Amino acid sequence: QGYSLADPAIGVPVVEQARDLGVDVMCAHKGLPLLEFDQRFNGPDDICAMAAAFPDMRFVVYHSAFETSTTERAYDPDRAATGVNSLVKAMDDHGIPPNGNVYGDLGTTWRETMRDPTEAAHVLGKLISRLGEDRVLWGTDAIWLGSPQAQIEAFRAFEITEAFQERHGYPALTAELKAKILGLNAAELFGVDVEAVTCGIDTSLLEASRGELQVLVDDGLVPSPYEPVGY
Repeated sequence: QGYSLADPAIGVPVVEQARDLGVDVMCAHKGLPLLEFDQRFNGPDDICAMAAAFPDMRFVVYHSAFETSTTERAYDPDRAATGVNSLVKAMDDHGIPPNGNVYGDLGTTWRETMRDPTEAAHVLGKLISRLGEDRVLWGTDAIWLGSPQAQIEAFRAFEITEAFQERHGYPALTAELKAKILGLNAAELFGVDVEAVTCGIDTSLLEASRGELQVLVDDGLVPSPYEPVGY
C-alpha cells in the first residue's frame, strides 16, 4: 500500500537507520502512479520534508514526480497537485535550495516528454532552475522500455529556445550542462571517479560482441537493439 517517508512510525525510522548504517543516499518512486499503491503517498512532499529534516542525507526523486496524466507547463503553485510542479512546490514549502540535497531523475519522464518540445522544455527548465543544474539525473527505464539510444540522441539534440529562456527564466542546454545530466551529476552523487572508470575499461570484448551481434541482426535472428520499443 505504501507509506509516507515522513511518517514518524515508519518512514522516519527507516531514514534514521539508513544514516546510522552509513547510507546517505535514499531514492523513492514519485509520480507515475503504481497500481494497488495508495496514491496519497505518491507525491514528493514527504521526501522534501525528510530532506529538510536530514540535511546530511541526499534524496533522489525517481521520475521527478512526473505523471503522464499531467501536461507540463510553466510552474504555477496553484496547479501543483501532481507532476513536476508538485516537486517544485514541495521544494519551496520545505525550503530546499537549488543544488541542495534533493535530486530529480528523468527515468521515463524524458521518454514521455521528448516527443513534445514544449512539454520537454518545461520539464527540463523547471527541474534545472529549481533543483539546480547539479541535481538533475539522467534516467531511461531502459530495462522496461528497450534501448535508450533514441532517448540519448533526442536529449543531445534538444534545446530550450531563447524565447523560453527569457519568458520563464530557463537555462540554455549547453554541452556542459547536458554532460552533467547525462552522467556527471550521478557520478558525483555516488562517488564514481569518471576518468578512472572510463580509462580503465577494456573495450576489446565490447567490440567483439558488437560484431557478433551485428551478424545475428543481419541474419534476422535477433532484432536490432537500436530500435526503440514501447507502448
